Amino acid sequence: MAARGSGALLLCAVFLLAMPALAATPVDRDECAASASKPDLGDAACSRIIDDASEPVAERVKAFENRGRGSFNRKDYDRAIADYGEAIKLSPKNAVPFAHRCQAHESKENHAAAIADCSEAIKIDPKYGLAYNHRGVAYFGLRDYDAALADHTEAIKLNSTDTWAHARRGMAWTEKGEFDKAIADLTEAITINPNYAFGFGQRGHALFRKRLITKKGGWEPAIADYTEAIKHDPDLLWLYSSRGVAYSNNRQHRLAVADCSEVIKREPKSFGGYNCRGVAYEGWKDYSRALVDYDQSISINPKNGVAYWNRGNAYRQLGKIDDAIRDYNQAIAINPKDYNAFNSRGKAWVSKGFSDPAIADFTQAIALDPNYVEAYNNRGLSYRELGRRAEAIADFRKVQSIDSDDQISRQGLRLLGF
Repeated sequence: MAARGSGALLLCAVFLLAMPALAATPVDRDECAASASKPDLGDAACSRIIDDASEPVAERVKAFENRGRGSFNRKDYDRAIADYGEAIKLSPKNAVPFAHRCQAHESKENHAAAIADCSEAIKIDPKYGLAYNHRGVAYFGLRDYDAALADHTEAIKLNSTDTWAHARRGMAWTEKGEFDKAIADLTEAITINPNYAFGFGQRGHALFRKRLITKKGGWEPAIADYTEAIKHDPDLLWLYSSRGVAYSNNRQHRLAVADCSEVIKREPKSFGGYNCRGVAYEGWKDYSRALVDYDQSISINPKNGVAYWNRGNAYRQLGKIDDAIRDYNQAIAINPKDYNAFNSRGKAWVSKGFSDPAIADFTQAIALDPNYVEAYNNRGLSYRELGRRAEAIADFRKVQSIDSDDQISRQGLRLLGF
């Protein structure tokens, strides 16, 4: 009896294995097309289309793309990459899956693979704006801002109302220290779309960095843009962190702590939230609490160069100069174009009485951002202490050409007889 029962089960299993996959239906195509927003229904529908060998190749390609998009939106980038790869195998002259796989690679910070895929998409379709934008983002990730600018500019040539291209080009201008160009691009983005939270947030960054580097303007315009961005999308947590740091620099420390703590409350693993709150505590001169938050930020993301820079600043304020220099070294190792870290390390060398490495660091900061007022002033002061009068005068005059209201350079020139 047992043997006969086992045989019957085996026959059933063979019969089930031999059954063809269920044929896809028009409803499946609709659900699959909506998989990005309804992944629970869409994934299954896309899978039925993929598994139905009778479906036209074009439908199966779209199904792989749609299922990939659903996975991408869930941040399952490996599965998205796999699905886009299958779409490419079926349709190797289709630019779309290359561009989307490029985006998925970039989301994993695999910049080289992203650039390769987007370049292939552009080779297939030289007028594919999305591929230029995604490749620009990958170049930005490599800190190749000139290449990023070129790609976003190409996207804008193809579509002058491309808000994403204007916003991303603005971000690249910001990193190059071309703040007015950045603000112009980001203003164009929010003019095209007045509800564009990302655009307002990035313009806030450009205004913030302009104030930080050139000393021109106040912190209020940046705070206003971050606030407007939050109004349009209160779920973008980086806006609260950014506004929190701006509040700190504007000496509104209580508001800063509130913003940063809101980020940590919503996302306990947010390295940006802890970094933000550390800045607020540092503004209060509560260095012990600041260091705790910077430590937490770094433990969450050891590649967070800004947190090393901020922690270095806190150590420097506490007179722990060697600890500060170690942190600045780490910030520079993470981002060799971090002009703030070079400038701060220069100040640390000054504290130790080492003029030559200090001047070298100030010079490097200026090379990375030729409008860096504080670095010129710091170098000018170092030159003056060394009796290098002509070089000190040149630096202070350069500051005055950037910001005629700057008091440090004005005082420096006065002490030198001007």
